[in-house]
Amino acid sequence: MMWKTHLAFGFLVGLFLIQFFRPQNQILFMALICLASVLPDIDHPNSKVGSKVKVIGFLFEHRGFFHGIAAIFLFSILSYMLFRQFIYAEAVFYGYLSHLISDSITHEGIMPFHPLLKFRIKGLIKTGAAAEYLIFLILVIFDIYKVIHM
Repeated sequence: MMWKTHLAFGFLVGLFLIQFFRPQNQILFMALICLASVLPDIDHPNSKVGSKVKVIGFLFEHRGFFHGIAAIFLFSILSYMLFRQFIYAEAVFYGYLSHLISDSITHEGIMPFHPLLKFRIKGLIKTGAAAEYLIFLILVIFDIYKVIHM
């Protein structure tokens, strides 16, 4: 999926979770979810995040380790260590998970147990194709609706 689709989906996830978790700092909570929703693409040197740290894209396979379950826990633990509050680790967890869920419906899919298993979950959506643009549009509409009706 494109970065903007990940961001739109992560934002929507955050809008639902902010009502459930009721964090003290809602801006930080949403910022972490949104950041985590695009973070897994750090392993692609041409992505929005990966272009800032190209070395990771050269060292790691795209949709490998950073698109797996181990990375979700790694970044969640790191965020807990940074903020010392479980709520912000949860924000990273769910934002990151939103990325993996959305990538799992693409042709390329994800390897959730990488590097242990090469098993791949994949779907029917082609990244950057018309179907993804439609998904993006629907997500933006839901984002706007949810913001208005909070």
